[in-house]
Amino acid sequence: MAQPDAGGGGRRGDTRARALAVALRMFAERGYANSSLREIADRLGVTKAALYFHYRSKDDLLAAILREYVDDLGDLLDDAAHRPASPATCEWLVRELARQRGRWGADLLRLIRQNYAEISGLPVVADMRQAHRRLLLALAGPDGDLVGRVRAQAALVALEGPVLLPGDDEDEQASREAALAVALEIVRARP
Repeated sequence: MAQPDAGGGGRRGDTRARALAVALRMFAERGYANSSLREIADRLGVTKAALYFHYRSKDDLLAAILREYVDDLGDLLDDAAHRPASPATCEWLVRELARQRGRWGADLLRLIRQNYAEISGLPVVADMRQAHRRLLLALAGPDGDLVGRVRAQAALVALEGPVLLPGDDEDEQASREAALAVALEIVRARP
């Protein structure tokens, strides 16, 4: 998800996208339970009623954020499925996944990790798990043996490194580039 401008102004039509961006940031920073629709509306510069017109509840906002993520990941996996099963495709997929995560920013992963209890009951989570299974199978390569699946998991963890190790003084872009380099080394380490 490209992080839309969450500031005031803008057209009425982009209220939904701005609401998702603001909610994602607040849920990641403060936690789902500690964020209210009123606070999200205030940060958006709209009334609670205007926000309620687009999203009836925090659960709806949370589900919409996750749905957008699952749809983005599904589109990427559909593109990968049209490529030959090869090490080059695995590398392409890791690079594209890193780009996608860069567009989403660290907030999505923080949201999922820090608010898993609230997220786990949403219907979209089944789709998210299925997309992650597809991702692991695509990265495991055509053989998909145990070593390939572990390698795929390790590459995904490497991409998450900058989020899992907060507080480093490195800039975010340099951290993402280093994480991508490590993830690529992992997927290249085929027997």
